[in-house]
Amino acid sequence: MEFLKSQKLILFFIVSFLLLNCSVYAQDISKLKKQKEQNAKDIAYTQKLLQTTQKKQEASLGLLSVLSRKIKLQENMIDNIQKELDYTDSKIGKTKAEISGLEQKYNQLQKQYEKLILYAHRQKNSRDKLMFLFASKDFNQAYKRYKYLQQFSEFTRKRGEELVETKVKLDLKLDGLKLAKKEKQVLLALNTKASENLSSQKNQQSGVLSQLKKKEKTLRRNLAIQRNNDKKLEKEIRKIIAEQARLAKKKKNVSGAYGLTPEEKALGENFGQNMGKFPWPTPTGFISQNFGQHAHPVLKHVRVNNDGIDITTKPQSICRSIFKGEVTHILSMPGLNMVVIIKHGDYMTVYSNLARVMVKKGDLVSAKQEIGVVYTDEKENQTILKFQMWKETTKLNPSLWLLKQ
Repeated sequence: MEFLKSQKLILFFIVSFLLLNCSVYAQDISKLKKQKEQNAKDIAYTQKLLQTTQKKQEASLGLLSVLSRKIKLQENMIDNIQKELDYTDSKIGKTKAEISGLEQKYNQLQKQYEKLILYAHRQKNSRDKLMFLFASKDFNQAYKRYKYLQQFSEFTRKRGEELVETKVKLDLKLDGLKLAKKEKQVLLALNTKASENLSSQKNQQSGVLSQLKKKEKTLRRNLAIQRNNDKKLEKEIRKIIAEQARLAKKKKNVSGAYGLTPEEKALGENFGQNMGKFPWPTPTGFISQNFGQHAHPVLKHVRVNNDGIDITTKPQSICRSIFKGEVTHILSMPGLNMVVIIKHGDYMTVYSNLARVMVKKGDLVSAKQEIGVVYTDEKENQTILKFQMWKETTKLNPSLWLLKQ
């Protein structure tokens, strides 16, 4: 009975020990699985945008943008699956080596234990043990023989426990190997499907690019209009900033070139401390055009410039303020539709291409408060929010300030 209790206790400690040893691996693989799940959600969302953009079956920059996004996500998915496969292969190789070592140890222990049990069986008669002790030449020898019998009994018990311990470890490793092999089969199937999807999407992207290249004149004309609209908005923003500086000179109890009250100064400092933590101005979407200069997606040797970022989102998407502040201006501009400007101390956020505005000049807004609805271009079948951030006269890269998706 005591031996069975000790076996159960050993089993408990072995399982706990093995689970602890696997914790590092479990954390790594858990992180990869979470990334894969998020990637799958992003791909599903992008697919919905793609279906919306493809309604008219015409090639457009919007369609190309969504396709490029989906391809990037699909490549990330494949990379993620490959990392999981590498982890799984490593686990399988390590487990096989451990199983081989445990099998050898188990076989050796089993042979030793069988011999010990056989010998113990022969010596189990109490009369034989007494005779063994009484046959001693003196008390010292009798004591040594008594200790020997005790040690032999203890040695046999420990060998039995070690045999059980090794068998439990071996069984757990064999179960782990079976599970790892099943995981690998699932991952290989996922990898094959993801690779097929990627190939199909790249072919579609290639077709859209070919069609767009035939529309070079239209693309160049649209680009010129866009540049003109962007310049008008920049001019308007700088005009607003200059006006704020001019009015600041007339105010009292303010600080800085732009006339900040103590409350506005504190608000700006708070804003500046939240870099990389701001919520997105749309609940869903992705950055379809980055901040600064970059190559045009179709036109060769042509570079485009963006004073902010473009966020492609779903139709009827809500636009929201990223931080508390005051609505200082609401503009209506050709090509950019409605524009909302919110002041946050010495910082300013600009939300362009809104179809409808839900706030008015002078309103105090909070973080994530709805301020409008993003405009949907029916011709291009795309919904894009143009978002900018400024600190006084300096343009900021919004990608560095928003939460990483």
